[in-house]
Amino acid sequence: MLEKSKGLWVEICVTTTPEAGEMVGELLLETGCQGVVYHDPRLYETLQAEPAELRPTRGTESGPYRVAGYLAFTADWEEKLRSLESRIEELRAFLPIGSGQITLRRIKEEDWATAWKEYYQPERVGRFLITPSWLSPTPALDEITIRLDPGMAFGTGTHPTTQLCLELLPRAAQPGALVYDIGTGSGILAIAAAKLGAKVIAVDRDPVAAAVAAENCALNQVMVSVRTGDLLNDLEEPADLVIANILAEVVIELIPQAIPRLTSGGALLASGIIASKAGQVQAALTAARFKIIHSLQKEDWLAYLAVRDGD
Repeated sequence: MLEKSKGLWVEICVTTTPEAGEMVGELLLETGCQGVVYHDPRLYETLQAEPAELRPTRGTESGPYRVAGYLAFTADWEEKLRSLESRIEELRAFLPIGSGQITLRRIKEEDWATAWKEYYQPERVGRFLITPSWLSPTPALDEITIRLDPGMAFGTGTHPTTQLCLELLPRAAQPGALVYDIGTGSGILAIAAAKLGAKVIAVDRDPVAAAVAAENCALNQVMVSVRTGDLLNDLEEPADLVIANILAEVVIELIPQAIPRLTSGGALLASGIIASKAGQVQAALTAARFKIIHSLQKEDWLAYLAVRDGD
């Protein structure tokens, strides 16, 4: 184990897969890490054709997909590490996490306190340009800018599940529509819907995520009601659209709840669905008389836009 030293941090680097990357990052943050970096070798290849302002400032990376978190050397850091190892193993029941190998490295505070910003660059997804607040890229004509600082919540715009939702959202979030964003995480989808002109209520059961979402909504100067809650409980007014970018098991749980909370002709935008469980989600939608009108897939992830059949 690493020797404890004042003013030093431990870099916890987890070798995993792109599918499990953001969930592993979430576990690192919940463990107490004060920053998370996603090392995706594919990113540098795909951005070579982009304008210079959208390219990362660091050189090309190689090797497997990794997620690194930075944990302070406190008296209980080893206990936190053991807890993280257990939780990563538990994640195998839901997602393909790869080897899950953890490596440790001692780092000076000044080495990571600002360097992590180099990994966050603007990214175009559908009609949206997602950028960290410290950069000011020029949006294309009709492009909608979302400013989003990485925080202790899922949803930075880089994960396929979030990108699929952003691609489908303009088809469903109409100006003046009431939208529920369930499991809002960073608030990125709530912000996108609000910028499309919808009235948005964002919900997350994690108060830390709700606080991050509220901060990001303020950063983007959009009016979004952010609440702490459990799925659609306590939301009574029928909505025109329910967004659920969460795990397949939770989407299946949410489907029957959505029926009485949708207007006639209302839609459900469901993502976070790993390909191996897509059939289960489709069956649940069919059983609840939802008709899938649009579907998208990226890598091993799917998203469905569905409306109640016959409504």
